Amino acid sequence: MLLFEYNFIMKIIRVILAILIIFSATLTLGGGWKKINQTNQLSISAEYKGIITLWQVDSFEGGKGSRKQFLLKMARDFEKQNQGVLVMVINHTISSAQQAFNDGEYPDLISFGNGLDVENLHNIMVDRALSNGKIGDKIYATAWCRGGYVLIKNPQAKDLSQNTIIVSQAEYTQPLIALVLEGIEFDKVQTYKPMDAYVKFTEGKITHFLGTQRDVVRLQNRGMSVECTPITEFNDLYQYVALTSTEQNKIVYAKRFIDYLLSSKVQQSLNQICMLSPYERVEFDNEHLEQMQRYNDFKSISPFTLSKKLKEMQSLSISAINGDKNALNKIKNIII
Repeated sequence: MLLFEYNFIMKIIRVILAILIIFSATLTLGGGWKKINQTNQLSISAEYKGIITLWQVDSFEGGKGSRKQFLLKMARDFEKQNQGVLVMVINHTISSAQQAFNDGEYPDLISFGNGLDVENLHNIMVDRALSNGKIGDKIYATAWCRGGYVLIKNPQAKDLSQNTIIVSQAEYTQPLIALVLEGIEFDKVQTYKPMDAYVKFTEGKITHFLGTQRDVVRLQNRGMSVECTPITEFNDLYQYVALTSTEQNKIVYAKRFIDYLLSSKVQQSLNQICMLSPYERVEFDNEHLEQMQRYNDFKSISPFTLSKKLKEMQSLSISAINGDKNALNKIKNIII
């Protein structure tokens, strides 16, 4: 009798346990599947925002480090504030970017300087923009950082050639226009590629050098004591950002990234790469960069000026330096 009751009770317990196990498994699977669906929905939502491609094209020397690396750092910060959006920064030369345009390839955003014939531009609505980025009353490019020209003097130089200046000129930059509009005159002007100009100056045989923020940083790293006077009339050393996306669903976030680049937080961070802000006062340890940052009201050139025209302007500037008033007037009619 006792054995029968024991077996009966055990059967009941096993049935109850089986029911509990089935109920628990059903609840777990149902809840887990629902959770997985929610996760998948979030993942799909994040992927929908997409990857914003940003091409970085250097057309003039920076300050220190890499503008690409700076943009990558800012992109990571931007991604944290905009979940589901990724910003991919790709380096291009002027020629490789131009070839991509010719092949019908466009990024969502492009960071560029004078010398690139940019295509597929869209109007952007931003609070911070320079007049040279406008066509009519619409903004198609806005500067997010800048360099600047500076007259550098080596007081220790044994100037063997009287009244001579070395000038640093990149492929499409216009330092001679800066020189002539500043009203600075020298009997002899020697123009070199940027690194060659710096090396020539450090030989110590010529007193004056028209360089850029990059040369100020190089000389500081070298420990060479110089006197610097910022050029205040003209500047074409701007890094612009423009919207070139062909995908409508990416334009909102591409514009948002432009706004982020123009924000005070990012502008105040430009000292990390020794670049100057077109809009704000940035603090530098280097006193010469501090002086250069004080000036922002420059005459300049439209970033949409064709590369062929920029080459013509370099030729005109040589004539203007040599006293050709007609060449100077043509230059004044082109600059903004």
